[in-house]
Amino acid sequence: MKNKLALMPLLIVSAFAYAADEQAAPQADSAAAPEQTELQQVNVRADANRVRAAKSYSIASDGDLRDRVNLGLLGKANAFTAPITVVNYDEKVINNTEARTLVDTIAKKDASTWQFGGESNTLTGLYFRGYQLDSRQFSVNGLAGMYGTQGTSSVQVGAAQLIKGASTTVNGMDPEGAVSGAVNIETKKALDEGNGKVGLGWFSNNRAQGTADVWQRFGADKQFGIRANGKLRHGDTPRHGYSEDNKEFALNTDYRGEKLRVQFDSVYAKRKTQGGRARIQDIQNAGARLFDAPNGKTNLLPSWNWQNTRGQTNMLTFEWDAFENAQITGGIGYNNARYYGTLISPTARPNTDGLVYNTGTARLTDQYFRTLSMNLTARGAFETGPLSHNWSAAFDRINRKRTTYRGASASTGSRQIDTTRDIAEQLAKMNSNYSRDWDPTPTVDNVIKVNSLALSDTLGFADNKYRLTLGGRFQAVDQKNKRNRTDADASRFSPMFMAAWVPQPDLVVYGNYMEDLEPGAVNTDSVTDETTMADPRVSRQFEIGVRKNWGNFVTTLNAFQITRPGYWRGTTSSGTDFARSGAKSGEEQGKERNRGIEFNTYANLLNNTLRPSFGLMYLQSRVKDYPNYQDNLVSGVQVANPRVIAKAGVEWDTPFAKGLTLNGNVQYFGKSYQDTQKQYAFPSYTLVDVGARYKTKLGKNQFTVSSSVENLFNKKYWQVQRGQYDRSFAVVGLPRTYWLKAELEF
Repeated sequence: MKNKLALMPLLIVSAFAYAADEQAAPQADSAAAPEQTELQQVNVRADANRVRAAKSYSIASDGDLRDRVNLGLLGKANAFTAPITVVNYDEKVINNTEARTLVDTIAKKDASTWQFGGESNTLTGLYFRGYQLDSRQFSVNGLAGMYGTQGTSSVQVGAAQLIKGASTTVNGMDPEGAVSGAVNIETKKALDEGNGKVGLGWFSNNRAQGTADVWQRFGADKQFGIRANGKLRHGDTPRHGYSEDNKEFALNTDYRGEKLRVQFDSVYAKRKTQGGRARIQDIQNAGARLFDAPNGKTNLLPSWNWQNTRGQTNMLTFEWDAFENAQITGGIGYNNARYYGTLISPTARPNTDGLVYNTGTARLTDQYFRTLSMNLTARGAFETGPLSHNWSAAFDRINRKRTTYRGASASTGSRQIDTTRDIAEQLAKMNSNYSRDWDPTPTVDNVIKVNSLALSDTLGFADNKYRLTLGGRFQAVDQKNKRNRTDADASRFSPMFMAAWVPQPDLVVYGNYMEDLEPGAVNTDSVTDETTMADPRVSRQFEIGVRKNWGNFVTTLNAFQITRPGYWRGTTSSGTDFARSGAKSGEEQGKERNRGIEFNTYANLLNNTLRPSFGLMYLQSRVKDYPNYQDNLVSGVQVANPRVIAKAGVEWDTPFAKGLTLNGNVQYFGKSYQDTQKQYAFPSYTLVDVGARYKTKLGKNQFTVSSSVENLFNKKYWQVQRGQYDRSFAVVGLPRTYWLKAELEF
């Protein structure tokens, strides 16, 4: 079966080479006359220019959003008319916010997402509509798993696309799943104008940053391009005992011919931290409400605690207009990533004086992730009488090897910390006598292989006002635990149905139903040797929505439901529901269900000088007969998922000072719960950022100075997270942070 799947790309190309370029609406004013063929009284018409001439309706774009998005299987499409909720952030939003990690950038903007880790931790990723997406599950240029282990780099990012929903069918399948959304990163390419920019920055408490971004295009038609990016940042963060040394480098070369476009990317990133990963975990077992968050400068772990993340990615991708009416795209990439350092897992415990936390002990960990990813897609369009077809066929193959080693022994002297006393003074007494030797046998040694074949056809009726997309992805997952010599595999066809009604260019009503076959989870966030490899399971999403362009502003309203089965951890042998059930470890049991409503609007007002945006999500997260971390069944709310999230931002080009732009951003996170029975709540909190940007000319070059104050009111808060099962975690949010940056473009 695997050999047959490997031949599918050739069959796809040969079988469908007669069809058209990539998905888009027909254009009445296309520059090329359509070819026509008469066959059994049915008119068949193909027009390769319809994609390149696609009209954009998002005229109220706030400057941070791109109207064109890459929907993988469905090709490049207009975000406004897409039958799925998708947001595409331009590289300048990353540059203007100067977020230290990519997840920080996204989390500040979109109300259906929130981050874990980022600047405040070494573990990084996003929550989409209440489900976790680790950064190693992000795709780059359409290749799954190419962003890195705990990736934080942004130097290579030309655009970041958020595709919401059970999007495996659309965007390809990551080896570890992408239940409620996907992030696809498009890398930077050399621009036609200019040659580059250099910058210097300073961040509180005491960090300096230098950046360089240079490019050049060559050839009579500037068909060859090269672009190199680099970033160095080093120093102390605002948190006591927490420092970082960050290095990011990216090289892109590309060729853009009339019919062939090829690019090669090489990205290297390494982040070294001291005193990071200060989170309290397994709060669902605390038996009391977690104590109020301390000042953001407070570190919950000693400064000798350290973690490093390192990633190296090399990718080759291409687009080929193989025939007059057919396009073939594809690529291959390899990512070699590593996460290593000391793991300490503080836990909360009640005592006679209230809830305190235990520091836990330190133990070395060394985790390797090696991912090979490749895909090949053919797509096009043709018409049969009044009916238009936009078809796609794609083959994806991903192979990920994960290996984890741990230190020979942990440190001794776990300490109980009283949060009412000086925490740093108590932590200073914590031992760092963990073993520097290693266990010879890995605690995790597994391979995940994923092959998938996807097909789709978008049917257009009544001049493309009604669009129906039918398709799906055949997925085959093979997991091997080499340490325990166990296997878990599954294969199935996951269907996809999408529909869009476009009665006029500024109004779209859409809906979709999608399924994902999710590979079983592997728990590696632990210094113990426990590993649960669950059987692959199926998640399902329903979504309906409407988008309206009012001229100066755009609104989007959608509702969704996502369900995913739970599974037994299976590590207990007596006295638990698992022991009584007679089930196997990793076997499916119960479900979790997230329902929500999202509203988003952005505008361009006052002659394009005022750019406000607002987003709101209401989320209802439930679990039913769901195995918890202790192998008992629970029903109730899902832990650590806020009920309400709201985010608003504004940019104002001031009339009283030419070149001066003021900006602000507000994030509100409603309360969530430590436990499924809603006995103990994480309180709600609001964060406010303000900033300014001034642009002027230095000769022929543009010079920009920008600054911001993040967490303006120095709010004390817990950045809540959840792990597998019902595990709830909390990281102390960062305090008020200042930054100042100067950049010269030439």
